[in-house]
Amino acid sequence: MVVRTINRKIFRYLLVSVISVVIGQSLLYLFFQTMGLDAALSNFLSVTLSTIPNYLMNRYWVWRKSGPHDFKREIAPYWIIAFSGLGLSTLFVFLANRIWDSWVVVNCANLSAYGSLWILKFIILDRYLFNTNSKKIDLTTKS
Repeated sequence: MVVRTINRKIFRYLLVSVISVVIGQSLLYLFFQTMGLDAALSNFLSVTLSTIPNYLMNRYWVWRKSGPHDFKREIAPYWIIAFSGLGLSTLFVFLANRIWDSWVVVNCANLSAYGSLWILKFIILDRYLFNTNSKKIDLTTKS
């Protein structure tokens, strides 16, 4: 039963990721190729905008979490994770654009950065952010 639940959760997480990739890559193409914005700015905008539906789909559909959103224990850590990925993908996108100057390479650079963080993000979301059985992390408190 536990394995089935985990497999279902991983499958839903995978589907949310696919939807998010389509949204993010479409926005990246729109900003970079169509609107002619800088690669790094295009990447920033696409990640910022695609993080919103990604958070909501993960929270409600993958982890079946309902009720009020906790800014300190859910939203802020989720955005920290997202913007960590943004930092890595922006570096990849910047380098790809400087070397190849191609929207295909820019999109591939973005995908490779996020793909490398995909498993780590699942573990953090599952064990800390959306797990109702364990102690939550709070990345916004000062030590």
